[in-house]
Amino acid sequence: MKSFLAWCLIVCLAGGCTTLQPIANAPSDLSQHFNDGGVLQPGDRVVITTISGAKHQFRVSSVHDGTIYGDTDSVPFSEIASVERREYSGTKTAILVVVILGVVGAIAAAVSSGGHPNTGL
Repeated sequence: MKSFLAWCLIVCLAGGCTTLQPIANAPSDLSQHFNDGGVLQPGDRVVITTISGAKHQFRVSSVHDGTIYGDTDSVPFSEIASVERREYSGTKTAILVVVILGVVGAIAAAVSSGGHPNTGL
């Protein structure tokens, strides 16, 4: 049971290794940022907020013809208010590793120090 709880903790914290970074916050920036294909690459995970306030989350498959395309969604530049890309965070990953090692160490210490209640061994 304890190992299951530790595994659940690891899975829940795994998202802590990434962070959303703003790419562009003004429609005038979009064409110069994205048309050359240098800012967003296929496989990037993005959160796009449209002018109407709708949020689109998807993995980028391509950027061309004034539109950012995902596997099941696409958003034209003219409708974009802001774009955020999910990026790897070394600091968050290091903190996550320390927390996981601490939890695993605490569980191991608790298991090894627990003696039989009737014999005191």
